[in-house]
Amino acid sequence: MPKNVENPKPTRKTESRREKERRTNQILVLGTGVVLALVVLILGWGLLDQYVLQPRRPVAVVAGEEISLSTFVKNLQYRRMMYHDYLSQMEQSRLQYSSSEEDQSFMLQYLDQQIAALESQLVSLPDAVLSELIDDKLVRQEAARRGITVSQEEIDIAIEQAFGYDRNPPTPVAEEPTPAVSVTETEAVTDTTSTASITETETVTDTTPTVTATPMPTSTPAPTPTPMTEEAFIQQSTEWYKTAEELAGFTKEDFRVLVESSLYRQKLEEAIGAEVPATAEQVQARHILLETREEAEAALARLKDGEDFDALAAELSQDTMTKDIGGDLGWFPRGQMLVEFEEAAFALQPGELSEVVETSAGFHIIRVDGREADRPLEEYFLQQARAMAVDDWFTVQRATQTIENYMSKFTIPKDPWAR
Repeated sequence: MPKNVENPKPTRKTESRREKERRTNQILVLGTGVVLALVVLILGWGLLDQYVLQPRRPVAVVAGEEISLSTFVKNLQYRRMMYHDYLSQMEQSRLQYSSSEEDQSFMLQYLDQQIAALESQLVSLPDAVLSELIDDKLVRQEAARRGITVSQEEIDIAIEQAFGYDRNPPTPVAEEPTPAVSVTETEAVTDTTSTASITETETVTDTTPTVTATPMPTSTPAPTPTPMTEEAFIQQSTEWYKTAEELAGFTKEDFRVLVESSLYRQKLEEAIGAEVPATAEQVQARHILLETREEAEAALARLKDGEDFDALAAELSQDTMTKDIGGDLGWFPRGQMLVEFEEAAFALQPGELSEVVETSAGFHIIRVDGREADRPLEEYFLQQARAMAVDDWFTVQRATQTIENYMSKFTIPKDPWAR
């Protein structure tokens, strides 16, 4: 049998080497742990910043009140969803008209213009949405100063109406039978052949959707003779909320805030409008519109020689809307006509004729038939004055309130519906 051999005692050199190896391993383990911890920290911070901190950062601050990035993004994606839905409808309509055997060139041209306008608006939608959110803040702040409030019931009713539900529908009334009328008896012909307009602004019908505070849900059904039941409203609204949240991250509560903002704006506009005077200085005037100064000078000479204004308007005036009624423009306040026309008209006293007045519409001869310093405004002019007062209020607020816009610091999310 072999003899037992005792283990040799470690030398100091061996122990020193082992101690160094142990310390090196500890340092390696510690370093690896630190590196891993830093990686986890960086990844965690990135996720925290992306999903928690950044969405809470303000994309704008309005008089000290923040608009968070998450609020902006949700509203932007919701608007995009609504615009693309409407754009899809327009494209479907165009497809139907283009497949028709009849000549639909007018409708196709109109639809092409609407589609182009929608596509253009989609490009500028981020700025438009942020501007609306800023205006909403201004409105709510002013509403608070004026003591204007919006109740939860008012929001409920507005939402119900948006979906076509009326909790208190009117009692049905039997309709009187309508007598048959020929087409020729009911047709109304609008004369649009006038060469120019002397009004300061023209009314233009625009069917493209705008960025408003209360867009209709895309699933709103067409009106039917049968009132919507509460059960149908609940089912339809629930389905729509689900779709909006899945597609745009826009929740039921987000929609309630949107409707609430619209109600605040409506109430504030009514309050501002109520402050507008219902009377104003006005004149009642007639005019004869000519294409050249020479023609206008000749017509003015005939009037000064005693010819009848009404007859001369019927003979010479290029304004086809008024020539057959003696050039009568009715009563109007300041701010309704072209500047040169208005200055000349309000400088006259009843019965006086103007000299030839040149405007972008042509050459005018004006006669004032009446003048009142404080005449009640017609409804159309009153509504215009109120709308102008609201526009002026927004202009002043945007210029005087402290508004900080940080949108340029953020990456705007891509349009998920863009083609």
